[in-house]
This record gives sequence, C-alpha cells and structure tokens, in this order.
Amino acid sequence: MDTLSNKSHLYGTGPYDKMKGEITIVNGSPYYASAFVEGEYRIGQSWNLRSPFFVYANVPEWEVFELRGPINSVGDIQQKVAVLAKEQGYDLDLPFAFRVTGTFESLTAHIVTPRIPDVEGYREGIKSQKFAFDHVAGEIVGFYSESHQGIFTGSNSFVHVHFLKEDRIFMGHLDDIGSGNGPFKLYLPKKKTKIGTEIRVNDTDFSKGRLGHTQDIDLDDLAKFHGHLCDGLVVGHLGLQQALQALYPDGVVDRTNTRIVSKSSPCLADASTYLTGARYQYGTFFVSDHIDGLFIVQRIDNGQTFSVHLNKGVKPGIIDKMGSRAIKGELDGCELDRLKTLEDDFSKTLLASDPKNIFTVVELGNFKWNPILENNFTKTDILNKHMKPCK
Repeated sequence: MDTLSNKSHLYGTGPYDKMKGEITIVNGSPYYASAFVEGEYRIGQSWNLRSPFFVYANVPEWEVFELRGPINSVGDIQQKVAVLAKEQGYDLDLPFAFRVTGTFESLTAHIVTPRIPDVEGYREGIKSQKFAFDHVAGEIVGFYSESHQGIFTGSNSFVHVHFLKEDRIFMGHLDDIGSGNGPFKLYLPKKKTKIGTEIRVNDTDFSKGRLGHTQDIDLDDLAKFHGHLCDGLVVGHLGLQQALQALYPDGVVDRTNTRIVSKSSPCLADASTYLTGARYQYGTFFVSDHIDGLFIVQRIDNGQTFSVHLNKGVKPGIIDKMGSRAIKGELDGCELDRLKTLEDDFSKTLLASDPKNIFTVVELGNFKWNPILENNFTKTDILNKHMKPCK
C-alpha cells in the first residue's frame, strides 16, 4: 500500500498479503481482516500492507442516489448499480467505484486464508472462512467493470464487493445478502463536466528549460485557480477552448506563444491568463471593455488572431439584470442565493450543449497588438463577500 501516493480519498479492495485475509480502504482509511482460527476473525488498520492484486480509485466527491430494494444477491447489486448508473449517464465501458449503505436483513461474507503451509494462518483444505450476520448495518464498497473479469472481478461477475460493518469491527468479501426495501443509498463517483473540457498545453520543462512539457488542463483546474466554479468561468473556458482549437489545430496550445485581450470580468480574465499563459507584466495580456466580443487571442509567431463571441440569446437576460444590481449592492442574501441558482443552471446548460452553437469565433485579419495596461477595473466577484445569509 505504500506505493499508493494519493491516499486522501482512496477506496480499494483486494486480498491481504499472501491470501492471509482481506483489505478494504474507505475514504483513505485502510482495514485488513484475517481468520486464522476457526470461527474467529480479527481486524486492524495499517498502511503496512501488501496485496497480490488490488483495485482502487481516488473519489473526492460522490453522487448520492436512492437505491430501491429488495437486494437478495450480489447479482442484484450488480444489476441495480448498472441500471441506475446508465440512467444517470455514467459510462459502463469504464470501470468505476461504488458504495451502498444501509441495514441489511442478512449478510454473509468470507475472509480468505493462506493456500501454502509456510504462510501464517494456513489450515489444510480451507481457502476461506465465512461469517454470517442478521440485521446488520454497514457499507458495501465495490468496483464495477465489464472488462476485468478474472482480473479484479470474478470470472462470471462484473463487480468486486467488500462489506464493512458500521461499527468497523468486521470486514470481508461479500458473498450473499438479503434485504427488504431499504432505505439504501447508492454512491457513484461524481461525474466530471458532461463535455470534454480538457485543453492540452505545451510549456517549458523548468525555470530555464526547453519547450516540450505537455499536460492537460481542464475546467476543474481553472476553477481551483479562480476560486470557484461559476457561469462566467464556464463561458470563458469553453469560449477560449474554441478559439485555441482554431489557433492550434494540432491540438496542443503553446502557452509560450500566445497573447490575449480580455473583457474585465474576473472570470474571463482568469480564464485568459490560466489557459493561455499570457501575463500583464510581460505585455502578453491586457484588459479592455472596448473590444468586440469576450476575447481577442493571438499567436505571436504568425500573428493569426481570433475574437470570441457569446451568441445572442444564449445567456438568460435575468442573470445580467440581477448581476448589475448585485454589483451595486442592491441584492439581499436571499436574492444572491437566487442569482447563484440561475447561474448554476446556466452553467449546466452550457456544459450539456455543443460549444459551436454557443460561441462564434471570427478570424481578425489585420489586428495589431497594442497593449493598454490599465489596473483600475472593479473585481466584482468579491463585492458581496460579507453579505449575511438568507433567512
């Protein structure tokens, strides 16, 4: 387990050491269980563990769904997870982790035991030991894949599932289960944005280095840089994505060779500097509210230039109306909450739409780079930071 560097939101399942038991990791907490004596088991926590095979995922956020019963087998879990995941737009061609929580009427789980005499806990002819529980609360940690049968799922199954009791005093590989109608909760990894928001960029490889360090950045990365995800940031990211694809048709954006003019919106300005590498102090980035469109972006080597426009009628007018009032301090806490809901809904619409229907990218044949370096714009996204909550 010491080879897994990112443990903060880690989930995983596999056998312990040389089939000495089971390992389950739940939200970065590692549990191991062994059954060396007939009818007895022991459980502990440690990162000083090994496994002959292990399946794991880092899941910082989960989507939570109601899972209707009954659940009377591991096959039922597989079927219900697959149906609900497909309904919610998850890609069943890709492996994913899942969790099921609740109280189960009956449950049987096994703990594997060593297969060779020189391993601690070996008992001749015994490959595992089963433990049964009635009316037991806990968490099922599983992995779904239609491509890993015989690798980390059984040869006739698409799931590998472990069970951890709510009180954390038992853990094992789930065999059988019986339940009523619940309630149960199914947790699926929170999906990333619905359209591809990745942009591949090329930078130098160290402080005095050579060009050639390529990496993918996406909307989630931009949101961390900016401080929050909002409709303006989504507009900026998707609009610039279209322009940069036009400037760099090979799909790799040279951030050492790009400069940009942005409208003064904090969201648009942050999208500009993060995605293009342009900076105020080097004369490759400036802000102007007099440009036509959201951005003007240019390749330095050949002068090719594009402007980016949000098409008319795409953005609901009420957002700009309420936004103008918010800048003037005219919205109370409840109205600010309503504005946030409107913006969040608009972001979801943008991310579910084809950007080509949202933006117009126009090539500018005679654009002359003439930076006007002003620093007196209002940072509008911090004006209401001390507003009291809605009552």
